Amino acid sequence: MYQKTVLDNGIRILTEKIPSAYSAALGFWVENGARHESRALNGASHFIEHLLFKGTRRRSALDIAKEIDSVGGALNAFTSHELSCYFAKVAGDKLPLAIDLLSDILCHSLFDLDEIEKERRVILQEIHMVEDSPDERIHELFAQKFWPDHSLGRPILGTPQSVSSLDRSTLLDFFAKQYSGKNLIISAAGDLDHQQVVDHVAKALGDLPSGSKTQVVPPINLPLRQVNILKKKLEQVHLCLGTAGLPQGHRLRYVGQILNAILGGSISSRLFQKLREERGMAYSVYSYLNAHLDCGTLIVHAGVSPDDAGHAIGVILRELNLFKNQIVSPDELQAAKDQLKGQFMLSMESTDNRMTRLAKNEVYLGKVLDPEEILINIDKVNAEDIQRLAKNLFQDKGLVLQMVGDLTNDAFPLMDLTLG
Repeated sequence: MYQKTVLDNGIRILTEKIPSAYSAALGFWVENGARHESRALNGASHFIEHLLFKGTRRRSALDIAKEIDSVGGALNAFTSHELSCYFAKVAGDKLPLAIDLLSDILCHSLFDLDEIEKERRVILQEIHMVEDSPDERIHELFAQKFWPDHSLGRPILGTPQSVSSLDRSTLLDFFAKQYSGKNLIISAAGDLDHQQVVDHVAKALGDLPSGSKTQVVPPINLPLRQVNILKKKLEQVHLCLGTAGLPQGHRLRYVGQILNAILGGSISSRLFQKLREERGMAYSVYSYLNAHLDCGTLIVHAGVSPDDAGHAIGVILRELNLFKNQIVSPDELQAAKDQLKGQFMLSMESTDNRMTRLAKNEVYLGKVLDPEEILINIDKVNAEDIQRLAKNLFQDKGLVLQMVGDLTNDAFPLMDLTLG
């Protein structure tokens, strides 16, 4: 069972007490990410994530590290397109320390000029690392083409140009605007008491300005059908082939999850079996859903030899088309349902996952779903639902193909990018 309290400054506190747990997972979730940045600010959210661990008025960077290590805990953070999360995992009786530590870095970080310059160099190396990793870079390139001229298409890390231009005053202005009470969710799960969490958070963050809830600019138009190739001397061709998907809170999200599971979401999925097991074309092949607040994509990724690229794309297109023209078999449907339910129930054994579930349910659904409700909704999906969704999503006009490898610009003609 979960509990929720909203402080006067808008901070939402959600907790779930797990009687059998020894640990407690704590997350400070800011509704801020690369999606909230202008082109000039691209990378600012991720830059700020780095800087918040570099020292406060009370603690040096080393003090932060030592303090979490002294209790055997873990401390980390990540930035996505829509969220920035700072999280800790500690023994339940050390939760007050974790709250104090995360509150300190959120409210009292110094943004020291020397640290800014050091982290700028670190982030530039991080960007170069992604550019040198085609299996990572391909996803950024796909997003750029799928969401042209929109912040969802920009890299979370930023570009060398944008990161190089971000100065202290710019970062502080962005930080002050985005890191406010109405944009902050604190979630915790495990060995805890809700009221004690509320009391500690209110003491540490009660003076945080409420600010204004961040608004996002929705994508206006989906991209036209296109084939894009980044020529690079590689042994493999990395490809992403995708189309529109569903938003996080869409009423058909369970249908989309089952469709994805059947398509390429596991080692028993159609694409894994067709491309790897039957043809030996790829070591890595999978599909995934990239769902946002108001939109989403369904993407297939594979790494194949240049000689096999055209054949592999053809197999993927045929499998997408099959969902439109043939009903999924009862056995395949039940196997996908059992897979999703099993994964969900296993995730419930982790305080980290349950803490994350609380926050994301609040952000994307406005409420926390009961586990039984999720299992029931998965079971409700039928084969006709999957076919209807496939017919709606899988259309030639919305297909985007991005490739990286040693290919010519005409390696895969646009006219061949068709489901028909």
